[in-house]
Formats: sequence, structure tokens, C-alpha cells
Amino acid sequence: MNKNKKIIFGIFLVAIVASTSIGIVAVINITKSDDTIDSRIQGLMSEGNIPSLAAGIIINDSLVWSKGYGDQPDLDTVYMIGSVTKMFTATAIMQLYDNNTLDLDTDINNYIPFSVRNPNYPITPITIRDLLTHSSGISHPDKPLWDFDEDLINWANNNIGWNLTAWDPRPTLGEFLNGSLNPAGPYYKSDSWRNFLPGTDWQYSNLGYLLLAYIVEQLTNQSYVNFLQDNVLDPLAMSSTGFNYSDFIGRNALPHEQADTQLIQGPLYNQYGIGDGALRSTVPDLANFLITHMNQGSYNHSQIFQPQTVDLMQSSQFSMFGSTLGGYSYSGQGLGWGIYKDNIIGHGGAVAGYLADIAFKTVSNGKYGIVVMLNKGSSFAQDDYLIYTIFPSIIETLFDEAARRFNL
Repeated sequence: MNKNKKIIFGIFLVAIVASTSIGIVAVINITKSDDTIDSRIQGLMSEGNIPSLAAGIIINDSLVWSKGYGDQPDLDTVYMIGSVTKMFTATAIMQLYDNNTLDLDTDINNYIPFSVRNPNYPITPITIRDLLTHSSGISHPDKPLWDFDEDLINWANNNIGWNLTAWDPRPTLGEFLNGSLNPAGPYYKSDSWRNFLPGTDWQYSNLGYLLLAYIVEQLTNQSYVNFLQDNVLDPLAMSSTGFNYSDFIGRNALPHEQADTQLIQGPLYNQYGIGDGALRSTVPDLANFLITHMNQGSYNHSQIFQPQTVDLMQSSQFSMFGSTLGGYSYSGQGLGWGIYKDNIIGHGGAVAGYLADIAFKTVSNGKYGIVVMLNKGSSFAQDDYLIYTIFPSIIETLFDEAARRFNL
């Protein structure tokens, strides 16, 4: 398997660079080394023109520090987490693996009511493992008409020059997937597939994780949203995590992006990409999720999946390498997780108006990790300085503080 490719992107930002132009990651230090974490984060927020940010530090099985900054500093502020959603989808899939509902290496066509095959390799099956590791060949085509609700499409048409018409009627998830992945389908694009044999190369794929969510629905006879609520969110006491901003009225972080020198506030919106990028959450909730993955699938004496399954998710399925972000470099791909050198595992997320990240490091005597969310993005108006300098610097600042607290 040839997965050693020079991918120029930073740690935890796979989701971001998959949809923006690729650039060089740089970490800045705009404050003195003896400054507090508050002053360092506030300095980076000022430098990056970030309205609000929330972050937390986890040591072993506890959230030991958390704080909100900026215009919406309350820790119950709810942010969209973008492709961090994929880790919830991977968790749901691995729960089904745990109870023998699915097999990682079985043809996915055994689980869905239509056929999915790379048209370049029509006799080669695509497996769950291929989807989890972004090695199915399903590409990352632009899909705003599926992702965004009509209100956001109308706002983008009127404010940032989009020229889109919302679907009416809107296809079901199955209709959209079938129509997007099969060459005769109404939503198919020429770049929907990459020309490599499934399981032999890497191509980041939002659509692949949307397909995983659909497989969850087909195998459980319930919606992905309800399955996630019953099997992940409720057991982990994640009461401030969900898909609909109307469930969190008065608590939603307001999305922003920067066009030239102007900071633009967008509307609150829902996203239909339930398996790949539509979740929203808070620091305390995301900490519970990360604690579970840092502690062999256990949270507060509740085992949501088996330790050996967690180990499998966090094991590199193939080697990769790329540029560093704050001294860390990408080394492999797990089942959902990005695997990095220096024993770091993580996943980042980016949607319109928001960025997010979760990650942890294993050392000889334990583990420590971070969660961070902010309400400025780079999806409507490209902001390379935010993506490749400010956000990596925030991540490095949090990891430095986590390491300091771990070693106290």
C-alpha cells in the first residue's frame, strides 16, 4: 500500500486543507515565554481577529482547565465543530463493529440498497475500513447544496456572491449518495472518484463519512442522529451537543469570517452533512468525548465500546508524512483518527464561520489532551493567516500548557 505522500498540511487540519488552497504552516510566538496562557491566547485572538474562543485541557480522565474568551466567553457557548463530527461517526461505526453488526473488510454493498463502486475499478469492493481511512477513492467534491440549509444559501447569495438555488424537493440522504456516487446519477460530478484502486491510496472524503452515517441508519433501522444520541451523546452526558442550533437558543457562538479587512458575521445555520461535519458542541461535552477515547472507551464507569476496539481505531493503518505544525508531523491514518509523531492523535474541523480541534498525547506515565473551538472560519472567505499561522499557534499554546500541568 503506497500511502507515503508529501501532503503539505498541518496537524489536525486535514478537514481544513482538503477544502482550501494548500499552504505552509507557521507557528508564531507573539508573547514572552513567561506570559500566562490567558495572555498568550488573548494575544493570538487579537492577532487573528477572533471574536470568541473556548478551550480545555484534559489530563488522563479529567478536564483540569477550561475557559472561554472574547465576546461570548461562557463555557456553555455552543460552537459548530466541523469535521470533528467524523470522530463521532467513526465511534458509532466501531460500536457496530464491537457488537458484530458489521465487518470492517466486507463490501459495503452488503449494507446498503444500491451499489457503490469506483467506476475506474468496477469489480473491486469498497469496505468500511476504506471509508474510515479515506482510502475508498471517493473524492471531496464541493457539495454546498447538500450541506447547507436554504437560509444560509440565501444569505451567501445576497452577501458573498454565491449564485445557488436550493433543491426543491430536497433528496433524501440515500438519494443524494446514490445520485452522487453513480455516474448516471443527477448529482454526480466528474471528480467524484479518484483513479486509484480502493485501499491503496488516500483521498480525504467528506462524502465517504456521509456514506458511513447512512450505513449506520441502514444497519440500525433508526436515524443516524437518534443512534448517536442513544449510544454516544447520552452515555457520555453530552447534553449540549447536537445538530440543530434551535436547540441551543441564546447559547450559540455567532459565526464569522474575514473578507479583506472586514470581519463579517454570518447567520446561524444548520448543516445536513450529519456524518461528516454538522455537529455543534461545548468544551465540557467535547472533553467527555475525548476522555472516553483517552481511556479505552470508558467514561465515568460507562464502557461505550471495548478497549481493543479503541486500540484499533488509534492504530495507524498505513504510513503518511507531511509538514509539521508546532513541531508535530503527520505519520499515519487510523480508523477515523489522524496519527501523528510524538504519540499524538487528533482530528480537526472547519465549517463556515468556525474552527475546532481535539487531540491528545500519550507519554510514559499517562495522557494529556486539548479541545478548542472558535467562531471564525475560512470557508466563505479564505483566510490563510488564520488557518496556517494563528490556529496552529493556539493549538501549540494549549499543548504547551497541557504538558506543563501534566508535569506539575
